[in-house]
Amino acid sequence: MKKPLEGVLVVDFTIYFAGPSAGKILADWGAQVIKVEPLEGEPGRRSGAVMGLRTDEGSNPYWELLNGGKCSISINMKTAEGEKIMDRLLARANIFISNCRLHALSRLGLEYDTMSTKHPHIIWGHLCGYGHKGNEAAKPGFDASAFWSRSGALLDVADKDGKPLTNPFAMGDIAAGCSLAGGVAACLYKQAKTGRGEKVVTSLYAAGIWQSACLIQSTWHGDEWPKSRRKPFSPLCNSFCCKDGKWLYVSIMEYKRYFAPLCRVVGRADLINDVRFNNESALREHCVEFTEILDAAFMKRNYAEWDHLLIEADIVHDRIAHFKDVASDPQALANDYVYFTYNREGGDELIPATPVQFGEWHMEHRAAPMLGENTDEIMTEFGYSQDDIMRLRR
Repeated sequence: MKKPLEGVLVVDFTIYFAGPSAGKILADWGAQVIKVEPLEGEPGRRSGAVMGLRTDEGSNPYWELLNGGKCSISINMKTAEGEKIMDRLLARANIFISNCRLHALSRLGLEYDTMSTKHPHIIWGHLCGYGHKGNEAAKPGFDASAFWSRSGALLDVADKDGKPLTNPFAMGDIAAGCSLAGGVAACLYKQAKTGRGEKVVTSLYAAGIWQSACLIQSTWHGDEWPKSRRKPFSPLCNSFCCKDGKWLYVSIMEYKRYFAPLCRVVGRADLINDVRFNNESALREHCVEFTEILDAAFMKRNYAEWDHLLIEADIVHDRIAHFKDVASDPQALANDYVYFTYNREGGDELIPATPVQFGEWHMEHRAAPMLGENTDEIMTEFGYSQDDIMRLRR
């Protein structure tokens, strides 16, 4: 199947997680993505060590996850020859993406003003910590700080009676990377029509605000977060422990349609006309009481029994799983949301997939490159002779 971005060339000058995740999406959508790295490799090659993962040539799971399908060229950008190589790549590229800090890009002549003057055709995409404006525009930011901490999620998504949440690693990075990929891909339409590029900017903080948008709005209107499970924003949207110790989440957004069926499912039809709960406002006022009733009810059966009964009643719910459960989830496997490949030692490697599929999708994993693995072929493609390549290597 032909992918929508086949024929598009992307120069990927990204590091760590957020930026590379955008390049990975573009590669999965069919673009040729050239990862430009310094001679020592970008620091993301070693980032898996933070989570106790291997980062060697035999197995490097995070590198494989975020850079599969790309090719790699290693350039010393601090030399005039290195700048010329990059310039030749950019002259032909459709898109340039980076999440390096702006002052670092400026030193290399890769900031927007310089690039748009020299290469007006190019779509220049940048992902930073806090945005390009304001007093903190130059401030460094990672997922845990700019996305989780600053947006409110780290404190307000935790239980009201507890401490700040332990942030899920790199979740904000990958959310922001989705935005950058979508933004630069959208500008291909303008580029095709006019021949001119565009400046595309997003940030970890912007992604954190957008992901938390409904909660930010509700608190502005007087709602309060964090909340307690004993007193959620709605007793019909809450987690409950079953008899076998498994947890389920019930998510009812339509009181009139589903309140009575839920009461019948849990064996409490007597509550349907109870004045404490028989309209949505009353239910919210007696939220703690109703939550306690449901807590007691759900403890009477195992999860599998509740799953069957709730499905029959068409009530939205699901089991509360662990991250480790996803690797063996039949639904995830059936849709290629996760899949298995082999590392360079021949061992199994689990890869969660990028989230958009086109047409009759067939998962085709392309390995992430070793440092500078494709240097010779890229140099040849862009007009350098073998003598040139040998000279530059020396």
